[in-house]
Amino acid sequence: MTPPPAASRLDRISFQDWLLAAIGGLFTLGGLLIMRRDFNTGIATLVFFGLCFAHAVRVILRKRRALKQMALTATVAGGVPLRQSRLRMALLGGAILAVGATQAVFGGHAQALLQGIGWLLVAVGAATLLAVAAGLLANDHIQFDPAGITFAQRGGKARVPWDAVTRLARGEISSNPMVLVAVDAEAVVAEPAAYRPRLLAQMARSRGAMGADFVLMSEAYGIDAPVLLAALERYVTQPSARAELARPPKLPG
Repeated sequence: MTPPPAASRLDRISFQDWLLAAIGGLFTLGGLLIMRRDFNTGIATLVFFGLCFAHAVRVILRKRRALKQMALTATVAGGVPLRQSRLRMALLGGAILAVGATQAVFGGHAQALLQGIGWLLVAVGAATLLAVAAGLLANDHIQFDPAGITFAQRGGKARVPWDAVTRLARGEISSNPMVLVAVDAEAVVAEPAAYRPRLLAQMARSRGAMGADFVLMSEAYGIDAPVLLAALERYVTQPSARAELARPPKLPG
């Protein structure tokens, strides 16, 4: 399999990317200037648009990095769970909380609606941080093995043989890269067996919404989308490469 034609489009830094970065940078600078005469408005502007600017710059840097990874061949360590980054989710919760707190504390002179939104963001950010701390978020993982790939979440695991993968592609939603995996549902093994009805329902919803049975938000695992796609394609299309995923035997201790 080869990346779809849209892959190069996904990694091209667009005029919109540069425009969003420029707007975020200008308003961030504006916030610093406004603080000299109106601290409350300035700090609220600085925090909100500063985070917008940081996000826009991150997208540009990610795309620049991805352009260098289009022709790569990737390998992974077999038998090792690749877990979602709890730190990334915690940073997201912290950013939401910071924006909300700034709006709630320093936006009191503005409309009551805006202040209410600030407190709502505080609640969402705090709930996200608590959920991460309690292990309710960012606990999924994927695992590469000689026999296939495993998609695991709190409810159970879906083991997919390599030969049951029918399509691989890349996509993007709200500037977040993802890898789409379509499979032969009949070949998927659910663990425990009671997890299968829920798994099939999740796969059906994913096919309806995204056109694939499994959607991997690559950045959640700390992996660039071209790298993850290249690794998947390697083991799907090259059966001889799957042996390298076997875990080495433990030395007697």
